[in-house]
Amino acid sequence: MKAQQLGLKTDLYLQGFLFLFAITAIFMGITSGQMLLNTIYLGVTLLLVVFTYFLGLTFGLITNMVFIFAQGTIMVYQNVLQDQAVSLVMVFWLVMPLLLSVTYHGLAQRALQMQQEISHLTVSLDHYSAFDKDTKLRTTVAYYEDAAVFLETGRRFSIPVSTIALRLRYLSELRQLLTKEQFADLLRTISATLRSATRTNDVVYYIDRQTPTWAVLLYTSKAGARIAADRIRTSFAKQLANIPDMPDVDVSLIIGIASSVDDEIKDAGDLMHAAMKETEYDV
Repeated sequence: MKAQQLGLKTDLYLQGFLFLFAITAIFMGITSGQMLLNTIYLGVTLLLVVFTYFLGLTFGLITNMVFIFAQGTIMVYQNVLQDQAVSLVMVFWLVMPLLLSVTYHGLAQRALQMQQEISHLTVSLDHYSAFDKDTKLRTTVAYYEDAAVFLETGRRFSIPVSTIALRLRYLSELRQLLTKEQFADLLRTISATLRSATRTNDVVYYIDRQTPTWAVLLYTSKAGARIAADRIRTSFAKQLANIPDMPDVDVSLIIGIASSVDDEIKDAGDLMHAAMKETEYDV
C-alpha cells in the first residue's frame, strides 16, 4: 500500500472515530437524566473496543453481536411483556458500540501498517546506506562497490589488493560483562583505531552491526596487510587503556587477511569470504 493512501485511510478512520465519540459525548449530555444507564453502556462499549483491538475484528464483531442480541432481548421484553416504549438511550447504544469498535479497529490496523512501513524503511536504510550512522564508517554496500574497483584496478596495473577482516574475540562474553555504554565505547574505540592506524589510501568499513565486524581494503600484498594488522593490534591495545571505566576483561581482536593474488579470489565476495574464513584460524 502506498504511503499516501495509507496516511489518508489512517486520517479517515481517526476522524471517524473522533466524530462518533463526539456524538456519544453530546448524546450523553442530552440524556443526562439517564446518566447511570449511559455510564454502564459506555463502560461496555469501551470493553468491546478493547476486545476488538486485542483479539481481532472477528472476535470483536461476535461480542458486539452478543451485546446487540442481549439488548434486543431486553427491548422486546420491555415492549411486549411490560408494554413499555423503547427508550432512545437503548436504541442509541444498540448501534454505537459496533460503530466505535469497527472504526477503532481500522485506525489501529492502519497505525500498525504505518509502523511496519517505518520499520521496513529503517532496515532498508541501514542496509543500503553507504555510511554507518554510529561509527561514521562505510558499510557493506560501499565495501562491495569499492572492492570491485580495487580489484579491477589491481588487475589492470598488477597491484595486489588485500582485505583485513576484524572481529572481537569472545564477543558473547563481552556482551554479558560490559554495559551497553561500555560496549558502545568499545566499538567506537575500535573504529577510531582503524581510522588512525591505517594509511590515507586504505579504506575502513563497518560491515556487520549484529556481529560487529570491520574490514579494511588495501593496495598491498598479504605480507603488507599483516604489517598493517600488527599495527592495528598495537594501536588498539594502547587506545583500549584510555576507555574510561573499562572492566579488567580480555578484549582483543581476531583478524583474517585475504589477498587478490590467491587463485580462488575472483570478485569482491570471494575476497571478503576468504578474509572472514581466515579469522577462524586466528587463535
